[in-house]
Amino acid sequence: MKRALLPIFLFLSLIFIASTPRVSSLLLETLETLASDSLEGRQPGTPGSDKAVAYLEEKLKKIGAMGLGRGGYQQGFTIFTKMEKIGDNYFRTEDFRADKFQPLSMSLSGDLKSTDLAFVGYGISIPKSDQKLTYDDYDGIDVKGKIVIFMSGDPAIGNAQSKFRDPAYITYRTLFYKMRNAVAHGAVGAILVQDPLSLTRSEEDPFFDNREGGGDRMDLLAGQVKISAIDSLLKSRSLKSFQKEISTSQKPISFYLNKTANLSVHLEKKTGRVSNLMAYLPGNDPILKKEVIVIGAHMDHLGYGGPSSLGDRRVRAIHNGADDNASGSALVMDLLSELKDKNLKRSVIAVFFNAEEIGLLGSAHFVSSWARYESTYGSIKAMLNFDMVGRLNKKVQVMAADSAPEWMETLKNVESSDRDLFEFLGPSVGSSDHASFAAAKIPVLFFTTGGHDDYHRPSDDSHKIDYSGLMKIRGFAEALITKIDDSDQVLTFNPNFSMGGGSGGNRGYGAHLGCVPKFGQSDDVVGVLCTGTSPNSPAEMAGLIAGDVLTKIGDIDIKSIYDLAFALKYYRAGDKVLLKWKRALVEFKKEILLTRKGSKSLHSCHFPSLHEL
Repeated sequence: MKRALLPIFLFLSLIFIASTPRVSSLLLETLETLASDSLEGRQPGTPGSDKAVAYLEEKLKKIGAMGLGRGGYQQGFTIFTKMEKIGDNYFRTEDFRADKFQPLSMSLSGDLKSTDLAFVGYGISIPKSDQKLTYDDYDGIDVKGKIVIFMSGDPAIGNAQSKFRDPAYITYRTLFYKMRNAVAHGAVGAILVQDPLSLTRSEEDPFFDNREGGGDRMDLLAGQVKISAIDSLLKSRSLKSFQKEISTSQKPISFYLNKTANLSVHLEKKTGRVSNLMAYLPGNDPILKKEVIVIGAHMDHLGYGGPSSLGDRRVRAIHNGADDNASGSALVMDLLSELKDKNLKRSVIAVFFNAEEIGLLGSAHFVSSWARYESTYGSIKAMLNFDMVGRLNKKVQVMAADSAPEWMETLKNVESSDRDLFEFLGPSVGSSDHASFAAAKIPVLFFTTGGHDDYHRPSDDSHKIDYSGLMKIRGFAEALITKIDDSDQVLTFNPNFSMGGGSGGNRGYGAHLGCVPKFGQSDDVVGVLCTGTSPNSPAEMAGLIAGDVLTKIGDIDIKSIYDLAFALKYYRAGDKVLLKWKRALVEFKKEILLTRKGSKSLHSCHFPSLHEL
């Protein structure tokens, strides 16, 4: 019997081998080099980033692609890299010194001596013109020339009926707003402290976020301390008791402390030069060569972590970013090599963007600078972006097909044996480099295999990459570009297209569930399909698994990913809510406690990532 089955096994094995694309040595080497420890996570402005640029430039030369203009392959630009602590940084009064004090990166440098202190609750002032809500922590108190102390969060913490639950008021929770409001009221210093009611575990030490604010500085000195430091100043009452009173009454409690303090902050702003990498394959048609197709991927990542890391920020660890986005960079390099011998009529420009992780800076610079290249190389007619394409599970999402009316038909007619692996979606998130091109009214497509539990963690390593899947994506992209090149049809930008659901930085609002949603799920799914859960998250502890469909959080029905983002704006860390989800035809429900987003920084207040909510 075994002998009889042997030919069948051999036959099936041959079919499998024949259907599995050979992994390109160029793709493999490029990915594994970019994701190696030697490049230290490719954080913009670091030696690891410089090594990545030099490596990619050498590869482009070997391929035989041309550079652009006088700068050749590199397109340099300046970025803010970090704030660096120098000199003394402290907060003290005549009878104590805050031992865990950390400056805020948006602070000025200098010293305040014997300066009066005032407690101003949450540091929020709702304009008097607001018809829905009356609230002003600065009403009836003069803080000119004083140091103000305010809590993180807003009065909705601990009060489910608070009008601050309306997401329209979420701006008032941000550190940027609170510091700006303190300046507007004449304060010369600010001390931030964690609001006690939002703690779901013991308070962690303040964290110096050296990139908070992107290099912008407010016109005051500022730092953060632990709750115990403020309790020692208040003496007769705890900070938690004041917060509970504000939560119950929904009215401010502000007062002078009748104490003076010395505040010292000394920071130095660091900048650096970084480079995009650009390569040019000229078309062979004298007219159509002026119609440029851009293929792009960002080559930077998080270095040793920092504010965007979802790992333990207290542990210094290299974030290699194999999927995010060595995978896209390796694919673009290999695709460029293949296209070089295609004799295309239209020109192709490959761009490896830098500084994507800190706000799409490289792609924004490339797009804004294109005018100086246009007379020589032509106008950009389409942009294909590859970001996180190394974890093929079931489908590859090809997003932003609504950016041009012609995209859907073109995609469906691509000659590829792997076409069924691709899901073509009209909308798109705006959290990757294609957004810079769409803003310039250029048709775009965004290729991604979606989020996973290693996203923005040290565990995103090359041994977890699906190289066979990468080759299938590269093959489809090659066939798509050939299809575009062969067509007489001109791609036109859809003026009604807009990005939705995401923003640069991949950061959360504070309330955290831990569902890793599927990118661009099909319209027939009512709810949010979770592709997995993040470790130790409320979703994992509730029992959600990959394939479950989230349908309700508290009072909010979850019909799409935008409802999920809304719910996590509406609710706060520390809220108990009823979670509902479906697994096949069975409905589950469980009360959960929402936690704070993975960031350890108590003052983080960022924007939602569609990778993990």
